[in-house]
Amino acid sequence: MRDKYDYMRVLLYAYPHAEKLSEAVRVGAKVRASLSFKHPMDTLAIMESIAADMAHAECLLRWKEQLERAISYCSEEELFLLEYKYFRRKSRLSGRTITCSERSYFRKQKQLLSRLCCRMQRRGCTEEAFLRDFEGFSPYMTILKALMNGWERKLVQRRSGRPLFGGQSSSSEGAGFLPRSTKKTIAESAAMPTMSAAMPTGESAAEGSGAGSSGTGATVSAR
Repeated sequence: MRDKYDYMRVLLYAYPHAEKLSEAVRVGAKVRASLSFKHPMDTLAIMESIAADMAHAECLLRWKEQLERAISYCSEEELFLLEYKYFRRKSRLSGRTITCSERSYFRKQKQLLSRLCCRMQRRGCTEEAFLRDFEGFSPYMTILKALMNGWERKLVQRRSGRPLFGGQSSSSEGAGFLPRSTKKTIAESAAMPTMSAAMPTGESAAEGSGAGSSGTGATVSAR
C-alpha cells in the first residue's frame, strides 16, 4: 500500500545519484540510437523508446532542482537528519550526531518529510506529477515498490561505525536499487538497443522485490 509520502522518500533516497543517473540515461540513449541500425526492431518503436529515455533524463534534473530548492529552507539539524537517513554522504556525517531520544528522532524525521512534501507540492511537484513523469522509469519505480512493500531497510547499506543512539544499532541492510556506475549503465543500455527506461520487463533483481521495468541497467544501494 502506498503512503502519501512515498514519492518524496524516493526522491530523497535517489537525490545523491540523480545527476549521474540523468547523464547515464542520456548517454545510453544516444548510444542505442547510434546502434539501432543493427537491430531489426521497428525504427519508430526504437525512436520512441529513446525519446522516452531522454524525457526521463530531463525529468530527473528538473525534480532534483525542485528538491534542492525545498531543502534550501532546512535548518542545520534538518539537513543532518536528511543526510543520516537518506543521503548517507560520509563527508557530511563525519563526527556529527544528534542529541535526542530515538522517539524524538523518528518524530522529527516524520515532521521534516511532511514539510518537504508541502514545499514540493506548492511548486507543483505532487505525487500525481511524480507518477506521470516516472511511471515507466525502472530505478525510481523499483524504489517506490520497495517502500510500498515495507522494504525501506533494503534501500541502503548496513551502517558501520557509531550508531545515532548510544548502544542501539540502527543499521540497514539489503540489496539496493540505483545504478552501480555511469559507465555500467551506459554499457548495458547500449548492449540492449530495444530496451528503454519506459518499457516494462520482468522481475527486479532486488531480493524479493517483485518490481521491475526495464531501465538504465543494474541496481545497487544508495549510500
